[in-house]
Amino acid sequence: MVKKIGILTGGGDCGGLNAAIESIVKYAIHKGMEVYGIKKGWGGLVTGDIQLLSISDVDGIHSQTGTILQTSRTNPYNYTGNLDGQFLKEANVSKLIRDYRTDITLIGIPKTMDGDLQVYSLGLDTAINRSMQVLEDFIPVLIANGSLGFVELFGRDVGRVTFKAGISAGADVILIPEIKIDLGYTCDFIAERYDARARRNHGTSYVLVAVAEGTENPVTGKRVYLNHGEDSFGHGKLGGIGDVLAKLVHDELKDDARITKHIQKIDIRTQRPTYDVRGGATSYSDSYVGQKLGLAAMRYLEQGGKSGMAVVNINKKGKIESMPIKTLIKPRYVHMGVLNEFEESGKNCFGRKLE
Repeated sequence: MVKKIGILTGGGDCGGLNAAIESIVKYAIHKGMEVYGIKKGWGGLVTGDIQLLSISDVDGIHSQTGTILQTSRTNPYNYTGNLDGQFLKEANVSKLIRDYRTDITLIGIPKTMDGDLQVYSLGLDTAINRSMQVLEDFIPVLIANGSLGFVELFGRDVGRVTFKAGISAGADVILIPEIKIDLGYTCDFIAERYDARARRNHGTSYVLVAVAEGTENPVTGKRVYLNHGEDSFGHGKLGGIGDVLAKLVHDELKDDARITKHIQKIDIRTQRPTYDVRGGATSYSDSYVGQKLGLAAMRYLEQGGKSGMAVVNINKKGKIESMPIKTLIKPRYVHMGVLNEFEESGKNCFGRKLE
């Protein structure tokens, strides 16, 4: 029988994590277990930064984004600090991390606001909703100034957040890592859309472009990184493609009559929302799914579930569905069949010319 469990949240914070934590802690204590919160992700595990949790610590946190346990991007494989604490000797953490040691069962819950896992992940719905709100709130500013607007959104290698938020908010152009940008065609679409909207609306116009941070620069064929170095996993911090594209489009269209006949000088505005997309209230879906997966993880643990697995659902028959963590983290990209439908309707441009 399980008597003690630990919870850690690693990587970026997102909506749904606190919901899962609350669900796990309440269930475990109801079943007579002790629950330990491991602070700051894998960093807390390797340093022994751990606290006993009570119901009062978690009651009502399900609607808050972020994580009360804090998080970090500590890579336990590369950790060079002190690993000699008594907790680590007892738990043999190095074997847990590398081998999913069976006497210390490791169970995962899918979470990432990038939405690049094989199944629905906590944080995705909140990120899409908040990104959609950013896009929608930008439109009145663009209308008031007759501007072209570029909004760069999270997602790393996958355009799921940008695609869904862009469609939902009515973005004219949606640029994602899955599609290489044809700059000439994209600029032509922007100019035509601006002109058509102005003619319909007595000279008032705008164009909204949503771009995923991992989209390649169409001139260099490379992704754009902020000058922040690499994290402990060797990942650079993406950022800046929105500004790059804005300048490229400006240079292409600054003298284009389809725009300049409606406005004296082309006006381009950019936004790059960051942690405001992570913050705020957790969406209904992430709160609900977080609590459900927290329960699923506890039941899976009680049933003697295999280490190194992630719980991904409780189906209609009450059966817990799981998959290996190594399978879960294989990237899943935007479904091109769905994208093609929007593209062929003429409603949106995705940076490529239809054949």
